[in-house]
Parts: sequence; C-alpha cells; structure tokens
Amino acid sequence: MLGLSYCMGLLWYELLPGKLPEHTYRVAAYPFLGIFAAHALLPWMFGTSMADPAVGGVHIFTALIGSLVGVILDWIISQARHPATMPTMRTVSHGAAA
Repeated sequence: MLGLSYCMGLLWYELLPGKLPEHTYRVAAYPFLGIFAAHALLPWMFGTSMADPAVGGVHIFTALIGSLVGVILDWIISQARHPATMPTMRTVSHGAAA
C-alpha cells in the first residue's frame, strides 16, 4: 500500500496545479492517509460495491478517491502555511566600490 500511495501521489501532484513537495515522504504520506481513510469510511458510508475491484486487498477506485483527497488536503494545508509571495526586487550595484 505504501508503494501504491507513492505512485498515486506522484500522479496527482503532477496533474494538480502545483509542484512536488520538497520532502519526499509527503508525496506518499498524504495519499497513504487518504487511502487508509477511504478504505475505512467509504464502505461504511456507501456499503460494499462489487464494481470496485481489489488487488492485494486494496480496492482500486477507493484508493484513487482516497489518494486524490489526501493530495488535495496536502495542497490546501501547504497553501495555508506558505502562501505565495511576490518576489522582491534586488538592487545590483555596478562598478567598483570605493
């Protein structure tokens, strides 16, 4: 599930209007938590679905939904903590200093 969450994180971070996090573990951490929460909550909320195939005990559509929600939550959290700022103008002095 960790490998799946890392692959899903790479997919969603590349597709969403953002960039990959600086820390590699965040690429897998939030999708992993999203997949875990989706596997815990979606069957409880909507019942079991025969249309959701499982590979190795992980339901594919549930994992897609959970990882996308996890990446969106990470994007919202990172935007709230580090809002985009305008670049500052730097002055460059030309010539030799006296």
